[in-house]
Amino acid sequence: MSSQQGIQQIREVLEAVLSEKGLVGLFLKSFKDGAQADDAVMIFSDLMSNPLYMKAIKDISKVIMEVKDLDLNEGFVLAQDVLAYTQDIIRMATDE
Repeated sequence: MSSQQGIQQIREVLEAVLSEKGLVGLFLKSFKDGAQADDAVMIFSDLMSNPLYMKAIKDISKVIMEVKDLDLNEGFVLAQDVLAYTQDIIRMATDE
């Protein structure tokens, strides 16, 4: 696997987990008004149908291998992504 392809797969998994349209965004939107029974149905439905999650799940084994071979520059790129997602998470959590 090329280094560029590998880091792109890691970035896709990060997006699927940490982005506003990923898992964190889904949970923040679902539980904004507190946990409701309907939230479980909505979360499960989104998990089974969102192509962002499906691709991340499919590529997870490749991602594990690539993480072992990260170089410093790739680490910085991923850290910048995580920081940007963290800022978005804080914004989403504090929006009313």
